[in-house]
Amino acid sequence: MSTLRRNAALPFALGLLVAACGGSSGYDGTSSDTGAPVPTLTVTSLDSLKFDPSTLAAPAGKIKFVHESKGSVAHSFVIEGKFKLVGNDDKTVEFEPGEYEFFCDVPGHREAGMKGTLTVTPR
Repeated sequence: MSTLRRNAALPFALGLLVAACGGSSGYDGTSSDTGAPVPTLTVTSLDSLKFDPSTLAAPAGKIKFVHESKGSVAHSFVIEGKFKLVGNDDKTVEFEPGEYEFFCDVPGHREAGMKGTLTVTPR
């Protein structure tokens, strides 16, 4: 094979290799199994014992959550029975339609009002 043809085929071969490696290794956070975009919800924990925003909404299916903990305390972002994020972190989780409470589980924070509501609507 000539050097020119070999060099032209290299990007194609690398693309196939990347696709083969990435296809079964897990979820990359950019689309659902159906190819639909995965909504990303970003919530910020504040030292004022509040979440910004305190209400979130997304359609049913996979949802990516990004938690930003601002201030002097490493707050958490919890949806009971689903997941817990501590500090600055993210996670993609499957949700059915319904309302879910989220909260910070640092002692006293939930009781002080550090909570909010996630509304998941049918697709």
